[in-house]
Amino acid sequence: MHLRMCENQGINTPEVIISYREMTNAVKRVADFVRSVDKTVLCKNEQGECLVYANEIYYIESVDKKTFVHCKNDIFQSSARLFELEESLSSAGFVRISKSTILNIEYLKGVKTLANSKLEAMLTNGESVCVTRKYLKTIKEELLRGTK
Repeated sequence: MHLRMCENQGINTPEVIISYREMTNAVKRVADFVRSVDKTVLCKNEQGECLVYANEIYYIESVDKKTFVHCKNDIFQSSARLFELEESLSSAGFVRISKSTILNIEYLKGVKTLANSKLEAMLTNGESVCVTRKYLKTIKEELLRGTK
């Protein structure tokens, strides 16, 4: 894969053109990444409302009908419902791992089986979240898609 960049003073917003012979998983991942660069989630914390970029989010969970957005060092609350965020962020690499959690696959370090037949997703920031067996296939497919 080659990268060609050129400065153009005549345009107002950056434009990305992807040329390919055939649509491969690598090309699709690059396209998905480009589409996700500007995706944000409206959140709030003690300081008020803010926009959080999708690529900064490790996972999003729903607890007691409240949606929490987990980043590397911060936790925000969002008024959006989990299924809405799942729909809007699926092209940014987010996958459902349980009824109450969606995960940014880019921060997944690995999945391990616990003694009580549960699964645990280990994240790059040292945190871990529970994975329901129902969604393990989805995670494996996403990981395989990323390596092809």
